[in-house]
Amino acid sequence: MSGSAMVLRRVAATRSAFLRAAEPRFFTTAGASPVQYGLGPHRSNAEELISAVPVIKVKGHTAMCNGGGGALGHPIEYIQLNTVNPEEPSVCKYCGLRYVMDPDFH
Repeated sequence: MSGSAMVLRRVAATRSAFLRAAEPRFFTTAGASPVQYGLGPHRSNAEELISAVPVIKVKGHTAMCNGGGGALGHPIEYIQLNTVNPEEPSVCKYCGLRYVMDPDFH
């Protein structure tokens, strides 16, 4: 076998091994046998559910959001409400809840 044929054969083997390693593999919990699952479209409607929650009015310049508290919440975030446009709701970066300063608050 010539030197160039050996190099081409080695490159082809390396490339096919890389392609096999790059494809997604999922394993069952019962054993280590590979099971291929199709990666389907994203089916979450979390944004629609959050947008259905009404804007929360706060009597103050700062809102505190903890995502419901307890183990299911997120770190406490203090949200400044006295911004350039106080009528526009400020959004929590963790859970997406919207807060606005109560217009009756002075």
